[in-house]
Amino acid sequence: MSHAFDIEILRRRIAAQERLTPIKRPAVALGPAALDAALPEHGLATGALHELVPATHGDFAAGIGFGFCLLARIARSRPGQILWAAPAHLGFREGGLYPLGLAALGFDPDRLIQIAARKSIDILWALEEGLAHAPLAAVVGVLPENAHDYDFSASRRLAMRAARQGVTAFIFRGRENPGMSTAAETRWSVASLPSLPAPVPAMGARPGLGFGLGAPRWQVKLTKCKKGTPGGWLSNQPDGWDVEWDHETLSFRLPAPLADRAPAWAHGADNRPDDRPGTSWAEAS
Repeated sequence: MSHAFDIEILRRRIAAQERLTPIKRPAVALGPAALDAALPEHGLATGALHELVPATHGDFAAGIGFGFCLLARIARSRPGQILWAAPAHLGFREGGLYPLGLAALGFDPDRLIQIAARKSIDILWALEEGLAHAPLAAVVGVLPENAHDYDFSASRRLAMRAARQGVTAFIFRGRENPGMSTAAETRWSVASLPSLPAPVPAMGARPGLGFGLGAPRWQVKLTKCKKGTPGGWLSNQPDGWDVEWDHETLSFRLPAPLADRAPAWAHGADNRPDDRPGTSWAEAS
């Protein structure tokens, strides 16, 4: 009887370990080779915890936009809804999510489940419950700057559940805390960059091309990466990367170097000063 009892206990322990064994977590390539080379397995790990932090207080919206582009990449490789948990007052301070804007980034707003909570501990609880359900593709939690409930223990619970079910978790933190240690796989610092002008067909009597807003752009820095290369050292860019979003391929790309925008009259001494564009207007004013 004792041997049978010991075997039964061993079976239960093995079954528990099998349930806790992380499932295969494929990596999702972001696009630029230099950026993917800095990440383990040359892509962003799914079934893991990742953190996004705005570089400054004014970069919060930029971080949200960059995060939804990451979600668009993950949503292409994994079906299911995406859980979004945020403070109830976020919409009054930063504005709400705009479905048409999300669709323009390539993210289907019908796949989004939104939860509004009053306290950060409620947001973390919602994320843990969401990570227990494999049919979800990802969970996202937006934490206020004064959130003290998110610590290493809380991040560890999220990371373990994400690995167990293969559901990717994202945490938007209000600001960077250099002395804080978490179980996140990666941590990204996101800053906004102005969009480059893009040619568009001109409207009106005179046909031709005009210029409008180009693709969204960010400066991103990998400040933490397990088994990877934080900071972008492989691409010889310790300060990170300037990236933009390609709406057609739903992937990131490195923007082309800025062309020399000096006016033609400034390149040679043969042009007379009066030939410079806008000279007559400047004299008249």
